[in-house]
Amino acid sequence: MIFGTISDKRFMMSKYTQAKALLASLKTIPDYRVDEGKIEYPLHEVLFMTIFALLKGYTTYKDIVSWMVYNHSNEVLMEIFETQKIKTPSKSTLHEIMINTDNNTLERVFRTHFAPFVKQEEIAVDGKWLNGSDANGQYVRAAHKAVLNILDKKSKIVFAHKLMDKTKKNEITALKEALDEEDIFSDEGQIFSFDAIQTQPEILNRIDAEKKHYIAKVKSNQQALQDKIVQTIEMFEEPIDTYIEESPELSHGKHYVKRELALFHTPSSHQVMYHERFNNIQSLIRMTKTLYNPKTKESETYIEYFMANFKTTAEDFHDKILAHWRVETYHYHLDMLMDEDDHIAYKEPFAIAILRSFALNLMQLFHNENKDKKVLPTGKTTMAEIRRTAHHNDRFVVELLEQTPS
Repeated sequence: MIFGTISDKRFMMSKYTQAKALLASLKTIPDYRVDEGKIEYPLHEVLFMTIFALLKGYTTYKDIVSWMVYNHSNEVLMEIFETQKIKTPSKSTLHEIMINTDNNTLERVFRTHFAPFVKQEEIAVDGKWLNGSDANGQYVRAAHKAVLNILDKKSKIVFAHKLMDKTKKNEITALKEALDEEDIFSDEGQIFSFDAIQTQPEILNRIDAEKKHYIAKVKSNQQALQDKIVQTIEMFEEPIDTYIEESPELSHGKHYVKRELALFHTPSSHQVMYHERFNNIQSLIRMTKTLYNPKTKESETYIEYFMANFKTTAEDFHDKILAHWRVETYHYHLDMLMDEDDHIAYKEPFAIAILRSFALNLMQLFHNENKDKKVLPTGKTTMAEIRRTAHHNDRFVVELLEQTPS
Protein backbone atom coordinates (compact mmCIF):
# COMPACT_ATOMS: atom_id res chain seq x y z
CA MET A 1 0.00 0.00 0.00
CA ILE A 2 1.09 3.58 -0.61
CA PHE A 3 0.21 4.97 2.82
CA GLY A 4 -3.09 3.11 2.83
CA THR A 5 -4.49 4.91 -0.20
CA ILE A 6 -3.69 3.22 -3.52
CA SER A 7 -1.94 -0.05 -4.15
CA ASP A 8 1.27 -0.47 -6.10
CA LYS A 9 -0.67 -2.38 -8.76
CA ARG A 10 -3.23 0.36 -9.17
CA PHE A 11 -0.42 2.92 -9.22
CA MET A 12 1.32 1.09 -12.06
CA MET A 13 -1.93 0.60 -13.98
CA SER A 14 -2.85 4.28 -13.76
CA LYS A 15 -0.02 5.13 -16.19
CA TYR A 16 0.03 8.64 -14.72
CA THR A 17 -3.13 9.61 -16.59
CA GLN A 18 -3.79 12.92 -14.85
CA ALA A 19 -0.09 13.79 -14.56
CA LYS A 20 0.39 13.33 -18.30
CA ALA A 21 -2.78 15.32 -19.00
CA LEU A 22 -1.39 18.17 -16.91
CA LEU A 23 1.93 17.95 -18.75
CA ALA A 24 0.06 18.18 -22.08
CA SER A 25 -1.85 21.23 -20.83
CA LEU A 26 1.39 22.92 -19.80
CA LYS A 27 2.72 22.25 -23.29
CA THR A 28 0.08 24.65 -24.67
CA ILE A 29 1.85 27.56 -23.00
CA PRO A 30 3.86 29.37 -25.66
CA ASP A 31 7.60 29.34 -25.12
CA TYR A 32 9.15 32.80 -25.24
CA ARG A 33 12.34 31.29 -26.68
CA VAL A 34 11.81 31.61 -30.41
CA ASP A 35 14.47 29.20 -31.67
CA GLU A 36 12.80 25.87 -30.81
CA GLY A 37 15.75 23.89 -32.13
CA LYS A 38 17.96 25.34 -29.43
CA ILE A 39 15.58 24.91 -26.48
CA GLU A 40 17.46 22.71 -24.06
CA TYR A 41 14.92 22.79 -21.23
CA PRO A 42 11.34 22.32 -22.51
CA LEU A 43 9.05 24.83 -20.81
CA HIS A 44 6.28 22.34 -19.98
CA GLU A 45 8.75 19.96 -18.33
CA VAL A 46 10.30 22.75 -16.25
CA LEU A 47 6.87 23.95 -15.09
CA PHE A 48 5.78 20.39 -14.26
CA MET A 49 8.95 19.70 -12.30
CA THR A 50 8.46 22.96 -10.41
CA ILE A 51 4.97 21.86 -9.30
CA PHE A 52 6.43 18.47 -8.33
CA ALA A 53 9.20 20.15 -6.31
CA LEU A 54 6.75 22.52 -4.60
CA LEU A 55 4.63 19.54 -3.53
CA LYS A 56 7.73 18.03 -1.95
CA GLY A 57 8.45 21.22 -0.01
CA TYR A 58 11.18 22.79 -2.16
CA THR A 59 9.98 26.37 -2.40
CA THR A 60 12.84 28.68 -3.47
CA TYR A 61 14.41 28.79 -6.91
CA LYS A 62 17.66 27.55 -5.40
CA ASP A 63 16.02 24.56 -3.69
CA ILE A 64 13.84 23.74 -6.69
CA VAL A 65 16.87 23.63 -8.98
CA SER A 66 18.85 21.56 -6.48
CA TRP A 67 16.01 19.05 -6.33
CA MET A 68 15.86 18.96 -10.15
CA VAL A 69 19.61 18.29 -10.40
CA TYR A 70 19.42 15.40 -7.96
CA ASN A 71 16.41 13.98 -9.83
CA HIS A 72 17.61 14.15 -13.42
CA SER A 73 17.18 10.35 -13.59
CA ASN A 74 14.01 10.16 -11.51
CA GLU A 75 12.05 7.12 -12.74
CA VAL A 76 8.66 8.70 -12.07
CA LEU A 77 9.50 11.84 -14.02
CA MET A 78 11.06 9.89 -16.89
CA GLU A 79 7.89 7.77 -17.12
CA ILE A 80 5.65 10.85 -17.19
CA PHE A 81 7.89 12.70 -19.66
CA GLU A 82 8.39 9.50 -21.72
CA THR A 83 12.10 10.15 -21.94
CA GLN A 84 15.33 8.53 -20.83
CA LYS A 85 17.04 11.80 -19.98
CA ILE A 86 15.83 14.84 -18.08
CA LYS A 87 17.71 18.09 -18.54
CA THR A 88 17.64 20.47 -15.62
CA PRO A 89 18.18 24.25 -15.79
CA SER A 90 20.41 26.37 -13.59
CA LYS A 91 18.94 28.71 -10.99
CA SER A 92 19.39 31.74 -13.26
CA THR A 93 17.78 29.89 -16.18
CA LEU A 94 14.82 28.83 -14.03
CA HIS A 95 14.40 32.42 -12.87
CA GLU A 96 14.55 33.63 -16.49
CA ILE A 97 11.94 31.04 -17.52
CA MET A 98 9.58 32.11 -14.72
CA ILE A 99 10.00 35.78 -15.53
CA ASN A 100 9.07 35.22 -19.18
CA THR A 101 6.33 32.58 -18.86
CA ASP A 102 3.02 33.69 -20.35
CA ASN A 103 1.03 34.24 -17.15
CA ASN A 104 -2.33 34.46 -18.90
CA THR A 105 -1.96 31.09 -20.58
CA LEU A 106 -0.59 29.51 -17.40
CA GLU A 107 -3.63 30.90 -15.56
CA ARG A 108 -5.95 29.32 -18.16
CA VAL A 109 -4.24 25.96 -17.64
CA PHE A 110 -4.68 26.39 -13.88
CA ARG A 111 -8.37 27.25 -14.14
CA THR A 112 -9.09 24.42 -16.56
CA HIS A 113 -7.35 21.89 -14.31
CA PHE A 114 -9.32 22.80 -11.19
CA ALA A 115 -12.68 23.72 -12.72
CA PRO A 116 -14.07 20.15 -12.33
CA PHE A 117 -13.37 20.28 -8.57
CA VAL A 118 -15.46 23.38 -7.80
CA LYS A 119 -19.16 24.24 -7.96
CA GLN A 120 -18.70 28.00 -7.58
CA GLU A 121 -21.85 28.32 -5.49
CA GLU A 122 -20.15 30.24 -2.67
CA ILE A 123 -17.07 32.27 -3.46
CA ALA A 124 -14.63 34.25 -1.31
CA VAL A 125 -12.48 36.96 -2.85
CA ASP A 126 -9.43 38.48 -1.18
CA GLY A 127 -6.10 39.96 -2.21
CA LYS A 128 -2.67 38.86 -1.00
CA TRP A 129 0.53 40.84 -1.24
CA LEU A 130 3.52 39.00 -2.62
CA ASN A 131 5.95 40.24 -0.01
CA GLY A 132 8.89 38.68 -1.82
CA SER A 133 8.25 41.02 -4.74
CA ASP A 134 9.03 44.12 -2.70
CA ALA A 135 11.10 46.46 -4.85
CA ASN A 136 14.04 46.94 -2.51
CA GLY A 137 16.52 44.94 -4.54
CA GLN A 138 18.04 45.37 -7.96
CA TYR A 139 14.68 45.97 -9.63
CA VAL A 140 14.17 49.31 -7.94
CA ARG A 141 11.64 50.51 -10.51
CA ALA A 142 9.41 47.47 -10.20
CA ALA A 143 6.10 47.85 -8.38
CA HIS A 144 5.25 45.60 -5.46
CA LYS A 145 2.97 42.82 -6.75
CA ALA A 146 -0.20 41.22 -5.44
CA VAL A 147 -2.63 38.47 -6.36
CA LEU A 148 -6.41 38.53 -6.04
CA ASN A 149 -7.30 34.98 -5.01
CA ILE A 150 -10.79 33.69 -5.83
CA LEU A 151 -11.68 30.73 -3.63
CA ASP A 152 -14.48 28.16 -3.76
CA LYS A 153 -15.64 27.97 -0.14
CA LYS A 154 -16.88 24.37 -0.27
CA SER A 155 -13.76 22.81 -1.77
CA LYS A 156 -11.48 25.35 0.00
CA ILE A 157 -9.37 25.74 -3.13
CA VAL A 158 -8.53 28.79 -5.20
CA PHE A 159 -9.84 28.30 -8.71
CA ALA A 160 -8.78 31.62 -10.26
CA HIS A 161 -6.40 34.54 -9.77
CA LYS A 162 -6.14 38.10 -10.94
CA LEU A 163 -2.59 39.44 -11.09
CA MET A 164 -1.91 43.06 -10.18
CA ASP A 165 0.36 45.69 -8.71
CA LYS A 166 -0.17 46.15 -4.98
CA THR A 167 -2.52 49.07 -4.47
CA LYS A 168 -6.06 49.22 -3.15
CA LYS A 169 -7.22 50.78 -6.40
CA ASN A 170 -5.77 47.91 -8.41
CA GLU A 171 -7.49 45.31 -6.20
CA ILE A 172 -10.85 46.92 -6.92
CA THR A 173 -10.01 47.14 -10.64
CA ALA A 174 -8.93 43.49 -10.67
CA LEU A 175 -12.24 42.41 -9.17
CA LYS A 176 -14.17 44.47 -11.73
CA GLU A 177 -12.22 42.72 -14.49
CA ALA A 178 -12.92 39.32 -12.90
CA LEU A 179 -16.64 40.03 -13.01
CA ASP A 180 -16.37 40.04 -16.82
CA GLU A 181 -14.93 36.52 -16.94
CA GLU A 182 -17.57 33.87 -17.51
CA ASP A 183 -15.53 31.01 -16.06
CA ILE A 184 -15.46 32.81 -12.69
CA PHE A 185 -18.83 34.51 -12.30
CA SER A 186 -21.43 32.86 -14.48
CA ASP A 187 -24.48 31.43 -12.73
CA GLU A 188 -27.40 33.19 -11.13
CA GLY A 189 -27.66 32.74 -7.38
CA GLN A 190 -23.94 32.58 -6.69
CA ILE A 191 -23.00 34.01 -3.30
CA PHE A 192 -19.88 36.16 -3.00
CA SER A 193 -18.25 37.36 0.20
CA PHE A 194 -15.88 40.30 0.26
CA ASP A 195 -13.65 42.11 2.69
CA ALA A 196 -14.33 45.82 3.14
CA ILE A 197 -11.95 46.90 0.39
CA GLN A 198 -14.34 45.44 -2.22
CA THR A 199 -17.44 46.97 -0.64
CA GLN A 200 -17.81 49.36 -3.56
CA PRO A 201 -21.13 50.47 -5.13
CA GLU A 202 -20.15 49.61 -8.69
CA ILE A 203 -19.14 46.09 -7.64
CA LEU A 204 -22.05 45.22 -5.35
CA ASN A 205 -24.68 46.83 -7.57
CA ARG A 206 -23.44 44.89 -10.57
CA ILE A 207 -23.58 41.61 -8.67
CA ASP A 208 -27.11 42.45 -7.58
CA ALA A 209 -28.17 43.41 -11.12
CA GLU A 210 -26.96 40.03 -12.39
CA LYS A 211 -29.15 38.23 -9.81
CA LYS A 212 -26.22 37.06 -7.73
CA HIS A 213 -25.80 37.53 -3.99
CA TYR A 214 -23.18 39.16 -1.84
CA ILE A 215 -22.16 39.47 1.81
CA ALA A 216 -19.96 42.54 2.17
CA LYS A 217 -18.02 43.66 5.24
CA VAL A 218 -18.15 47.32 6.25
CA LYS A 219 -15.27 48.72 8.31
CA SER A 220 -14.75 51.93 10.25
CA ASN A 221 -12.77 53.45 7.37
CA GLN A 222 -16.13 53.52 5.54
CA GLN A 223 -17.43 55.64 8.37
CA ALA A 224 -20.54 57.12 6.76
CA LEU A 225 -21.76 53.73 5.57
CA GLN A 226 -21.02 52.03 8.88
CA ASP A 227 -22.72 54.84 10.83
CA LYS A 228 -25.84 54.44 8.72
CA ILE A 229 -25.88 50.68 9.33
CA VAL A 230 -25.53 51.22 13.09
CA GLN A 231 -28.29 53.86 13.10
CA THR A 232 -30.61 51.56 11.13
CA ILE A 233 -29.93 48.63 13.48
CA GLU A 234 -30.71 50.85 16.49
CA MET A 235 -34.18 51.46 15.07
CA PHE A 236 -35.01 47.78 15.64
CA GLU A 237 -36.24 46.81 19.10
CA GLU A 238 -34.46 43.47 18.71
CA PRO A 239 -32.86 41.35 15.96
CA ILE A 240 -35.07 39.36 13.62
CA ASP A 241 -32.87 36.33 14.35
CA THR A 242 -29.71 35.51 16.30
CA TYR A 243 -27.16 32.74 16.36
CA ILE A 244 -24.51 32.06 19.01
CA GLU A 245 -21.50 29.79 18.68
CA GLU A 246 -19.07 29.16 21.53
CA SER A 247 -15.82 27.30 20.93
CA PRO A 248 -15.32 24.47 23.47
CA GLU A 249 -11.58 24.54 22.81
CA LEU A 250 -8.92 27.16 23.29
CA SER A 251 -7.95 29.08 20.15
CA HIS A 252 -6.89 32.58 19.09
CA GLY A 253 -3.84 32.61 21.33
CA LYS A 254 -5.27 30.44 24.13
CA HIS A 255 -8.63 32.16 24.29
CA TYR A 256 -12.14 30.80 24.25
CA VAL A 257 -14.12 32.31 21.40
CA LYS A 258 -17.78 33.23 21.40
CA ARG A 259 -19.49 34.60 18.29
CA GLU A 260 -22.96 36.08 18.31
CA LEU A 261 -24.58 37.06 15.03
CA ALA A 262 -27.56 39.40 15.15
CA LEU A 263 -29.60 39.65 11.96
CA PHE A 264 -31.78 42.60 10.98
CA HIS A 265 -34.15 42.77 8.03
CA THR A 266 -37.68 43.90 7.27
CA PRO A 267 -40.13 40.99 6.83
CA SER A 268 -42.63 43.13 4.92
CA SER A 269 -40.09 44.58 2.50
CA HIS A 270 -37.07 43.51 0.50
CA GLN A 271 -35.09 46.59 1.48
CA VAL A 272 -33.94 47.03 5.07
CA MET A 273 -31.89 50.18 4.51
CA TYR A 274 -32.00 52.78 1.75
CA HIS A 275 -28.66 54.08 0.52
CA GLU A 276 -28.18 56.50 -2.33
CA ARG A 277 -25.22 54.53 -3.72
CA PHE A 278 -25.96 50.87 -2.89
CA ASN A 279 -28.97 49.07 -4.32
CA ASN A 280 -31.17 46.42 -2.69
CA ILE A 281 -29.70 46.13 0.81
CA GLN A 282 -31.92 43.41 2.27
CA SER A 283 -30.04 42.30 5.40
CA LEU A 284 -27.83 43.97 7.99
CA ILE A 285 -25.59 41.84 10.18
CA ARG A 286 -23.78 42.54 13.44
CA MET A 287 -21.17 39.98 14.41
CA THR A 288 -19.89 40.23 17.98
CA LYS A 289 -16.78 38.20 18.78
CA THR A 290 -15.65 37.81 22.38
CA LEU A 291 -12.25 36.38 23.32
CA TYR A 292 -11.98 35.12 26.90
CA ASN A 293 -8.68 34.24 28.57
CA PRO A 294 -9.34 31.62 31.30
CA LYS A 295 -6.02 32.37 33.01
CA THR A 296 -6.31 36.12 33.35
CA LYS A 297 -10.13 36.16 33.39
CA GLU A 298 -9.92 39.01 30.88
CA SER A 299 -12.08 39.30 27.80
CA GLU A 300 -11.94 41.32 24.59
CA THR A 301 -14.92 42.12 22.39
CA TYR A 302 -14.89 42.99 18.69
CA ILE A 303 -17.87 44.03 16.58
CA GLU A 304 -18.06 43.74 12.79
CA TYR A 305 -20.83 44.82 10.44
CA PHE A 306 -21.95 43.30 7.16
CA MET A 307 -24.66 43.93 4.60
CA ALA A 308 -26.22 41.56 2.08
CA ASN A 309 -28.64 41.71 -0.83
CA PHE A 310 -30.56 38.60 0.22
CA LYS A 311 -32.23 37.07 3.26
CA THR A 312 -31.52 33.85 5.08
CA THR A 313 -31.23 32.70 8.72
CA ALA A 314 -28.75 34.04 11.24
CA GLU A 315 -27.08 30.64 11.45
CA ASP A 316 -26.68 30.49 7.68
CA PHE A 317 -25.16 33.97 7.55
CA HIS A 318 -22.83 32.98 10.40
CA ASP A 319 -21.63 29.93 8.50
CA LYS A 320 -21.19 31.84 5.25
CA ILE A 321 -19.17 34.59 6.94
CA LEU A 322 -16.92 32.08 8.70
CA ALA A 323 -16.48 30.22 5.41
CA HIS A 324 -15.12 33.44 3.90
CA TRP A 325 -12.18 33.20 6.28
CA ARG A 326 -11.12 30.03 4.50
CA VAL A 327 -9.38 32.28 1.99
CA GLU A 328 -7.32 33.63 4.90
CA THR A 329 -6.49 30.03 5.86
CA TYR A 330 -5.43 29.50 2.24
CA HIS A 331 -3.12 32.52 2.51
CA TYR A 332 -1.74 31.13 5.77
CA HIS A 333 -0.93 27.83 4.06
CA LEU A 334 0.74 29.71 1.18
CA ASP A 335 3.10 31.25 3.73
CA MET A 336 3.59 28.25 6.02
CA LEU A 337 3.73 25.42 3.45
CA MET A 338 4.86 27.26 0.32
CA ASP A 339 6.98 29.97 2.00
CA GLU A 340 5.40 32.55 -0.28
CA ASP A 341 6.25 35.57 1.89
CA ASP A 342 9.88 34.48 2.16
CA HIS A 343 10.41 33.77 -1.53
CA ILE A 344 12.29 36.62 -3.17
CA ALA A 345 11.08 37.19 -6.73
CA TYR A 346 11.46 40.89 -7.37
CA LYS A 347 10.53 40.76 -11.03
CA GLU A 348 7.40 39.12 -12.47
CA PRO A 349 6.57 36.77 -9.56
CA PHE A 350 3.20 35.68 -10.94
CA ALA A 351 4.18 32.42 -12.65
CA ILE A 352 5.65 30.96 -9.47
CA ALA A 353 2.62 32.27 -7.52
CA ILE A 354 0.26 30.34 -9.82
CA LEU A 355 2.39 27.20 -9.50
CA ARG A 356 2.30 27.51 -5.71
CA SER A 357 -1.50 27.55 -5.91
CA PHE A 358 -1.32 24.45 -8.10
CA ALA A 359 0.59 22.57 -5.39
CA LEU A 360 -1.46 23.87 -2.47
CA ASN A 361 -4.76 23.03 -4.20
CA LEU A 362 -3.64 19.44 -4.75
CA MET A 363 -2.77 19.13 -1.06
CA GLN A 364 -6.12 20.65 -0.05
CA LEU A 365 -8.08 18.26 -2.29
CA PHE A 366 -6.36 15.30 -0.64
CA HIS A 367 -7.10 16.80 2.78
CA ASN A 368 -10.78 17.26 1.87
CA GLU A 369 -11.09 13.60 0.90
CA ASN A 370 -9.09 12.12 3.77
CA LYS A 371 -9.48 14.53 6.69
CA ASP A 372 -10.98 11.95 9.04
CA LYS A 373 -9.04 8.97 7.72
CA LYS A 374 -5.73 7.55 8.89
CA VAL A 375 -3.96 7.23 5.56
CA LEU A 376 -0.58 8.83 6.30
CA PRO A 377 2.33 7.30 8.22
CA THR A 378 1.64 9.50 11.26
CA GLY A 379 -2.08 8.78 11.16
CA LYS A 380 -2.91 12.49 10.99
CA THR A 381 -4.17 13.89 7.72
CA THR A 382 -3.18 17.52 8.16
CA MET A 383 -1.87 19.85 5.49
CA ALA A 384 1.57 19.81 7.15
CA GLU A 385 1.64 16.00 7.20
CA ILE A 386 0.56 15.84 3.56
CA ARG A 387 3.56 17.96 2.61
CA ARG A 388 5.85 15.97 4.89
CA THR A 389 4.68 12.71 3.33
CA ALA A 390 5.13 14.10 -0.18
CA HIS A 391 8.67 15.17 0.73
CA HIS A 392 9.64 11.55 1.41
CA ASN A 393 7.68 9.70 -1.28
CA ASP A 394 7.45 10.50 -5.01
CA ARG A 395 4.61 8.07 -5.54
CA PHE A 396 2.52 9.93 -3.01
CA VAL A 397 3.22 13.11 -5.00
CA VAL A 398 1.88 11.33 -8.07
CA GLU A 399 -1.18 10.32 -6.07
CA LEU A 400 -1.79 14.00 -5.39
CA LEU A 401 -1.41 14.72 -9.11
CA GLU A 402 -3.72 11.84 -10.06
CA GLN A 403 -6.74 13.10 -8.07
CA THR A 404 -10.00 13.32 -9.98
CA PRO A 405 -13.36 14.93 -9.04
CA SER A 406 -15.55 12.71 -6.88
